[in-house]
Amino acid sequence: ALGKLDAFNLFDPFWADPEYDIWYHLLNCGISLPASTGTDWFICSNNRVYVQTDQEFTYENWLRGLQAGNTFITNGPALFLTVDGTIPGGRIDSPNGTARKLSGQISWNSHYPINRVELIHNGSVAQRQEFNDAPQQNGEWEFDIEIEADGWIAARTYGDARDSFAQAIYAHTSPVQIGTGRPPGIAQESAAFFVRSIDDSIDWISRIGKFTKDEQREEILHLFNEGRKVYAGLTAGH
Repeated sequence: ALGKLDAFNLFDPFWADPEYDIWYHLLNCGISLPASTGTDWFICSNNRVYVQTDQEFTYENWLRGLQAGNTFITNGPALFLTVDGTIPGGRIDSPNGTARKLSGQISWNSHYPINRVELIHNGSVAQRQEFNDAPQQNGEWEFDIEIEADGWIAARTYGDARDSFAQAIYAHTSPVQIGTGRPPGIAQESAAFFVRSIDDSIDWISRIGKFTKDEQREEILHLFNEGRKVYAGLTAGH
């Protein structure tokens, strides 16, 4: 809410995990944090973030692509999304309440078979393709989706196969934004989620948190209260 992060670190491929709920809520609030991931130990065949630099591959260009949201995270499959020719990190004009059909494509290449590919719209599965009878390592899926308001679209995929760490095969793209990225109604619900979470945190900090000095507690409370103002404003539609 305070603009202090460049990306959101996601790890496990289980969409019910709280980290995905939090990320989807942030996106619903129009806070477009790109998907990122990684490990704290140097191993192959584990979670990685890939960035489309679209120019010479340098450290600076890679960071710019990451911050722009031109990313997907994966423990194997390469997953690509375009929506009306726009890649993750890009933005499509708002439909301003008028029904509009968007066309797009999801493509993937994987060393392990894929069982399911899903199109995510504002945090929910809008469409899916399942390949349980014949899992696929490579494929393309062209889709149409009708929208009427701002929001976001992303793609994710996973398979029943396990990598060498017994982790399910998965990948997830960063979102393509539509207008402000804030879906009416859903944005208010997501903002209310953060208001409740911040209130719980403020209560814990005030009653239980241990600090060397009272000034440290007040500094932390100030940050939480500033963030709360942002989300409270969104619940009111501001």
